[in-house]
Amino acid sequence: MPQGGQNRLFHRMYSFDLQLLLFIFFALLALIASGAVWLDRALSRRRSERVLGQALEDAPFGVLHLNRAGEAQHVNDAAQRLLDLPVSSGPLPDEEWADHLLADAEAAGSRYRLVALPRDRWLRAWISEGSELAFLFDATEQQRAVLASSRLLNDLGHELRTPLATILTHAEVQGLANLPDATRAESLHLLKEETQRAIRLVNAMLELGRLETNSELALRPIDSLALAEVALQQTSAQAAAKEIHLTLQADTPLPAVSGDADALLRVLLNLLDNAVKYSRPGDQVTLSLQREAAGVRCAVSDTGPGIPAQHLPRLTERFYRAAPLEQAGSGLGLALVEEALRRHGSALQIESPAPGSTAGVRAHFLLSAASQPEERP
Repeated sequence: MPQGGQNRLFHRMYSFDLQLLLFIFFALLALIASGAVWLDRALSRRRSERVLGQALEDAPFGVLHLNRAGEAQHVNDAAQRLLDLPVSSGPLPDEEWADHLLADAEAAGSRYRLVALPRDRWLRAWISEGSELAFLFDATEQQRAVLASSRLLNDLGHELRTPLATILTHAEVQGLANLPDATRAESLHLLKEETQRAIRLVNAMLELGRLETNSELALRPIDSLALAEVALQQTSAQAAAKEIHLTLQADTPLPAVSGDADALLRVLLNLLDNAVKYSRPGDQVTLSLQREAAGVRCAVSDTGPGIPAQHLPRLTERFYRAAPLEQAGSGLGLALVEEALRRHGSALQIESPAPGSTAGVRAHFLLSAASQPEERP
């Protein structure tokens, strides 16, 4: 083959090999780039899954992952607390709420339901379609508020019937002609009394409703001695009018307590009002604050006639009255006190006769000490 032909053949072969190498090189680059993108997406997805998994684990609501066998594959901390589960996986307990969740997990489509839990608690559950994930929310306070609102309206309607009927009757009496002046005056007096009774009842029921339907009270550190002095000052005129000695006894110093100032002031005013109302001229009513390891013990004691033992267990029931019906009152004062103290994690205790006496009443409760802020180094 001539020299020129050999050179042209060499150039063609060299050009072909170079093109092949370039093709392979760029193909490898494309493959590497695609692999890098895939790897980055896979790593990002794993990072997202880890972040999402940790977020669900730390979420303030419950997350329950069910498997095909109807067992809990995983339960986060919030769900464990809400459902009182001892472990984070395994068979669900033989409870009605578990039957509802399993039935919803097996049904087509997403499900949302309100479920009753033991110990008068409530759960809202949403189960997503196909994922066997249940998202759980504590609905206890909301459900209590709904039930309290319903009960409030029923009780208010029931208790208002009597005073409203009386008001209507005496309003008609006032329209009668030739009515003796003494009869008209007595009827007008009763009309005013029943109107005031209805107003007291409505105000007390509204206050009780606010306490029962508000999900949380604003608990802050409170000076219990300052609060007691305000309560005593507001009750002093009522006590003086009945010639009752009103005193304050307090340990010093007292720790700050955790509470809602307005709600606790109403508690003290209700207890002082009861003590003054049912005491006799010359009796003594004492508001005392005693320091204890857990906080401050608040007590209202009187030297009055006391309360018969059969009434003591029912004193905080709505509309229960141990006193004669002619005594002014709504029958809700101690129910208000009990509800306010419940919202403070406390409870009212009533003793009669008062300790160390043969008569009188002592109503007392414990307020928890406010947590102290941490000192900065």
